[in-house]
Amino acid sequence: MIKHTNIGELNASLSDILKSIAYLLPEIFLVLAFLLLIIADLALKQRRGSILPVIACGGLLLSFGFLVAQWIQFNGIKVQELASVPLFSGMLSLDSYGIFFKILFCLSGILAVFFSLNYSKIHNNYPLNRTGEYYTVLLGIVIGSMFMAMSSHLLSIYLSIETVSICSYVLTFFHFDRKGTEASMKYILFGGVASGLMLYGISLLYGFTGTLDINSPGFLQSTGNTDGLLVIGVLLTIGGFLFKMAAVPFHIWAPDVYEGAPIPAVAIFSVAPKIAAVAVLTRFLSATHAFDLSVGSVNINWQVVVAVIAGATLVIGNFAALWQNNAKRLMAYSSIAHSGFILVGVLAYSELGMYSVVFYVTVYLFMNFGAFLLIKMIYQETGFENISDYKGLGVQYPFIGVMAVIVMISLVGLPPTAGFTAKLLIFSALWETYQQTGESYLFYLLIFGLFNTVISLFYYLKIPFYMYFKNAETVEETNRYSYREENKGIANKTTVINFPLWEKILAIGLIFPLLFLFFKTDWLMNFISHILFIF
Repeated sequence: MIKHTNIGELNASLSDILKSIAYLLPEIFLVLAFLLLIIADLALKQRRGSILPVIACGGLLLSFGFLVAQWIQFNGIKVQELASVPLFSGMLSLDSYGIFFKILFCLSGILAVFFSLNYSKIHNNYPLNRTGEYYTVLLGIVIGSMFMAMSSHLLSIYLSIETVSICSYVLTFFHFDRKGTEASMKYILFGGVASGLMLYGISLLYGFTGTLDINSPGFLQSTGNTDGLLVIGVLLTIGGFLFKMAAVPFHIWAPDVYEGAPIPAVAIFSVAPKIAAVAVLTRFLSATHAFDLSVGSVNINWQVVVAVIAGATLVIGNFAALWQNNAKRLMAYSSIAHSGFILVGVLAYSELGMYSVVFYVTVYLFMNFGAFLLIKMIYQETGFENISDYKGLGVQYPFIGVMAVIVMISLVGLPPTAGFTAKLLIFSALWETYQQTGESYLFYLLIFGLFNTVISLFYYLKIPFYMYFKNAETVEETNRYSYREENKGIANKTTVINFPLWEKILAIGLIFPLLFLFFKTDWLMNFISHILFIF
């Protein structure tokens, strides 16, 4: 009898695995592309530079197509029939929320591949597109991010975060110079500490709840416990999410890593892991009912805790960015500041708050990739990383100047760009929550957020300011656009920069949504409204 029962359980487990695999076709195609890249890199001696990007982009496009099909499947039927599908005995949970985020990750991967096509390291002219390892690690970040968005089990959450982290550590090193090595080591050290703290927090949660499934009834009931160690467990676990978001106090790694890593690599791990961390953070906060926890007679208001973290992240990110001259370091502190704004939307903890967060991260993808494409185009042709070297570029090259203005005012949050709409929705959600609860700290955070938006004007608009209002003061600066000829040993210093046509098309593709979504906000909001926030 026992033997038959075990066979029945085994058959049920196998059936569950087979059903789960059917829902993981997007990830399976990425894994196949991952393996094919390794084989192609080993087998091909010639033309690797043209074949490897095609394999990576092909896998991402196939995955993107299956994700679109899943989105149609989940939103083309009644919600009651397919709200959420548990996979692998509850390790993962597939719903419209996760699918939307996975679409963003695939899009990030595709953009990163295009960013890498002609990128080379200035000092040793090291082309990324000739390296199979580079694209495999790039796909690893996308795969890990996709599993983060689906994870509803603390073990799968931890493993997916570590997958993204390890791939990010490796990508940081791909300049193969001293600065890249130093940045990679710092990233590993800070990541190891954050990982250890998170793992210890997970162990505490498991000790109190007896389960790692955040959706199980036992986990939901046990997190109402008033023991102080449970609160510490929740805090330490959340710390792992904050590390991937580059939020205070786990933000210290960002400036050095952004400066030392290749621009295409920075572009993707400044977007995909951050968005994935937002997805898993919202699931975790809802599952733990964290806002209702208390320690003994002391009530722990988690909205206050998140408000303090959001406020600190805003002020450190914005004020530190004011003093930056290196464009990539400026974008690092910009990324920190945007994590603060995202946390404000999470703090609102309402339907409008969730919609505003999803809208914000979608727009953030286009803004951030647009900014890094701008930096990459200038860096690729001139070797300039410092903003003070951008003098006169906007006048001599109007396309670059216009692109800089649109992207930067969108990052600030000014009309007529979608960045304005994104911040307006975040602040509207916070105001709505303040009106419903009457908590004064929400009002103070709103004012503080608006003040930080004003502060960001001074460093974002510094780039267009140098491009248009700062002229070259010496003959050397006037004729300084000669990076490629200098590397070839040519003395002529009158070179004119010719940005590739495909890069201009890609830039237009990133700028267009920033303008379109300002005038047609309802288009994306209607799309987001199909997401069922079941957690």
